[in-house]
Amino acid sequence: MDLSKIISISGKSGLYRVVAQGRQALIAESLTDKKRIPVHSSVRVVSLDEVSMYTKGDDVPLSTVLENLHAKEKGKLSVDPKGDPEALYEKLGEALPDYDRDRIYSSDVRKFFTWYQMLVAAGLFEEEAKEKKDPEAKGGKKGADDKKAKEGGKARGAATKQAHLPKPSGASKAKAQTLHKGSQRGA
Repeated sequence: MDLSKIISISGKSGLYRVVAQGRQALIAESLTDKKRIPVHSSVRVVSLDEVSMYTKGDDVPLSTVLENLHAKEKGKLSVDPKGDPEALYEKLGEALPDYDRDRIYSSDVRKFFTWYQMLVAAGLFEEEAKEKKDPEAKGGKKGADDKKAKEGGKARGAATKQAHLPKPSGASKAKAQTLHKGSQRGA
């Protein structure tokens, strides 16, 4: 699952998808209401691709835990993120069996299940399933585009080589006048 374009913005609730990058800010679109906002560089932003869950061994990427939970739940969520913390920890144990209970706080578990609900509601898991099911829908077209780009690249390469060649002798450049030291000072 590709979470590189999904971000969490400090001070704002919910998750956002990065739509574009401007000169001074990111343009992010809310997953819930599709409103776009600028995110300036002074605001703390966390990409979900960089988040991992603590286990008793090595940390596990959030995308892996989300996929495990989605496989167990079959696209639904039977636990309320605002419900009993023990029920949340139990459900997390199904998706991530050897999680570290001492380092994962109840607020983190609530946030995890809230994010899961938002991602399911936004249809991110369905997009992933379509890509896995029909790789030619994207890959087939992309392969043809790659072939055209390579052919076009050869033609462009020839055009850029011609652009850097010297101009024919018929073209003249304006000649710069030489100034003497005396003429610069007004003497």
